[in-house]
Amino acid sequence: MNDELKQIKKIYGEEMMHLCRELFPSLLEREGQLLNILTSKLAPTRSFAGDIKEHNLYDEFKSWIYSFIDVEKDNQVVTNKTPFQLMDEAGYILYECKSEEDIQKFKKYYADGEELCTFRGGRLNRCHVFFAVKKNVNQIKREDFKNPHREDEYGTSVISIQFSKGKLNDLSIKNRYNHTVNNPDSTFSNNLEIIVPGLTKSFEKYYELNISQNINRESYFLNGELKYIRANNGKFYRYNEEINGIYYCEKNIIVRFGNVVTKYADNPERYILMDHFILDLKEKKVFVYDIVKDNAFVKSIDDVGKIKNIEITKNGNNRIIIFDYENNKQVKVEINKNNAIVSYENNYVKNIDTGFLCYNEMLSKINIPNVEVVGERFLNNNQCLLSIDLPKTKIIGYGFLFFNEILTDIRIPEVMKIGDAFLCKNMNLKNIDISKVEKIGAGFLSSCDFLESINAPNVKSIGDGFLISNVALTSIDLPCVEKIGDNFLRINSCLSSLALPCVKQIGKGCLAWNKIIDKEKIIQEMEARNAQVNNQRNR
Repeated sequence: MNDELKQIKKIYGEEMMHLCRELFPSLLEREGQLLNILTSKLAPTRSFAGDIKEHNLYDEFKSWIYSFIDVEKDNQVVTNKTPFQLMDEAGYILYECKSEEDIQKFKKYYADGEELCTFRGGRLNRCHVFFAVKKNVNQIKREDFKNPHREDEYGTSVISIQFSKGKLNDLSIKNRYNHTVNNPDSTFSNNLEIIVPGLTKSFEKYYELNISQNINRESYFLNGELKYIRANNGKFYRYNEEINGIYYCEKNIIVRFGNVVTKYADNPERYILMDHFILDLKEKKVFVYDIVKDNAFVKSIDDVGKIKNIEITKNGNNRIIIFDYENNKQVKVEINKNNAIVSYENNYVKNIDTGFLCYNEMLSKINIPNVEVVGERFLNNNQCLLSIDLPKTKIIGYGFLFFNEILTDIRIPEVMKIGDAFLCKNMNLKNIDISKVEKIGAGFLSSCDFLESINAPNVKSIGDGFLISNVALTSIDLPCVEKIGDNFLRINSCLSSLALPCVKQIGKGCLAWNKIIDKEKIIQEMEARNAQVNNQRNR
């Protein structure tokens, strides 16, 4: 590993070091260039390489790096000869590897401890792989080269020529010495013309590659799919949350309207940034940096009592923050390596105010068994919670787990009143039991594509958009419901059984685009019941 890769590893982590070595072998030949680009454009983070891999943004990353470089165009020879013909002229036999078995055939040429990483498997998923073997390879012995040099006769007697897949086909010419010499992934400085003139254009022509980086390389991917913000100093910072133009980033950094706030980053022994909340270990309190309307999380911490001690333990890459109170109670908050809250445990809070962790996307575990009232917008941007148990909750406000798309299990046996947009756009919930609920707001479970059953025997009033766009529910029985808002079960293609024996009022759009249920029959039955009731009143 050269000094530049060591610095990249120190600043951005080992995963980033491996990624750069794989994607930019040619740039690493120009000592310091890649490191200078990274440090001038990207704030220190151990998450970047993982983000690139998770979102499959290898091409975008390469384009971004090359956008800061004036790519030099060598005087490349144009020829009609194939790469195989040209390599033959240079004294090599060229082989194209189309399978893992093809690659393993060349391992025999490498001395112990000098085998390529390519032989570990999986390289064809990301690269076009070729091997070139000198015709006199058997006459070139490793023991004859006591002081290896990258381009000596032995080192170049077997080379692997590899092109990354994608729009930009970065070239790496790998040496027979592998890691015994400096930067062995850039043999011949990754210049095919040094091997034989015309080889670059020949590979480009016959394999439709873009080795010369002929592309509009400017890229804005860090402002797109990934959560990075460019500050006024020109660097990108990875953030967890954005609220009103303020970005809460890794390493206690806050970017406020483009300006980098380092107060908390400069005092990591005292402060910990958790989402957009700041934990002051000295004052033993949690507060928000900016004026945020909803402070339900802070209130849930404060309501337990006076904090007497804060303990921090490790859980892998995560940290568990334990709040000890004077009355021997504990509250636990777990944050991940990016300082996002991923777990919350509070056995004492009974009332959750409006906006509890409503900007948080990463919470995957919550234990609040004694909560009786849940305010508006509870976790309404969460993307990671699979299950939730609220055994004592009776009232739920607007926007409960709105846009949570992976929740599979929910238990709220005592709930009696549910606000608007309850579990709206939850894509994976299949069953729900709300047997005591009496009133349901608008947008209840709308766009929940896989919901198969619902138990709501005591509900009397339902708002607009009830179960709109549900395409899996086949039957529903609402024996006590009297009033239903607009668009009830609109766009349901599978419903075949519906019981509404007490309904008195149904809004517009009821059962629209339902292929099985007879909408007119339902309305006629309701009107007949209403007429019968009116007749009895007039007697």
